[in-house]
Amino acid sequence: MFNEINKNIVLTLGINTLPVEKQKEAMERLGAIVYQEVMLRALEILTKEEKDEFEKVIEKNADPEVIFEFLYNKIPNLGEIVKEEAESFRAESAEIMNDIGK
Repeated sequence: MFNEINKNIVLTLGINTLPVEKQKEAMERLGAIVYQEVMLRALEILTKEEKDEFEKVIEKNADPEVIFEFLYNKIPNLGEIVKEEAESFRAESAEIMNDIGK
C-alpha cells in the first residue's frame, strides 16, 4: 500500500520527471507535506476507538508501511484521499508560482 501511495504522489506531482538523484530528495520534502495532509484527513474519518488503536500502532511501530496499512484497512478510499491531497498540493503550488511570476 505504501509503495502505491508513493507512486501516486510521484506521478501527481511530476517528481518522476526529475533526475533520479533529485527524485528521492523531492519525495522526502514534498511527500512529507502530502502525507501530513492525508493523516489529518484520516484522523477526521477515524472513530474514537480507531484513533486510540492508531495511536497504539504508531507507538509500537512508526514504520510508514505499517501506519498506512492500518489506515487503508480502516479507510478503504485512502488511495483516493492521497490522490486528492497530492493534486491539491500540486494545484496550490502552481497557483503560488503563478502569483510569484506576476
